[in-house]
Amino acid sequence: SNLYLSFLPQDYSMDCYFRQYWRDKRLSFHGPIKSLSLSIKMLERIWRPDTYFYNGKHSHVHTITVPNKLLRLSQDGEILYSMRLTIKAGCLMQLQSFPMDRQSCPLVLGSYAYSRQQLIYQWQTDD
Repeated sequence: SNLYLSFLPQDYSMDCYFRQYWRDKRLSFHGPIKSLSLSIKMLERIWRPDTYFYNGKHSHVHTITVPNKLLRLSQDGEILYSMRLTIKAGCLMQLQSFPMDRQSCPLVLGSYAYSRQQLIYQWQTDD
């Protein structure tokens, strides 16, 4: 990802590949194929998390030359939904030691409509 800090409006922007995984056993299947790449039009027909960036100011999905989205379904019903995003998010910066300071700018995300008991987000690490 690329990261750009802006001190006066107290925000930052980044280009990233935002990937979400979840399992919907209703979509599991059997056969010789391990996974299927699906049309992004299928997003309208399946449940997906309503992920929201709480400190987001503006975000957009890249669309040149086509929408930069990917949807993949595995036999066990695991879904990979990936998209290329540019996210602008707020960050309260402490600039007392500028230019020798260090900033920590989190990206805070969660569900827009579901409670923490209904939908749990967990970072996937590269094991």
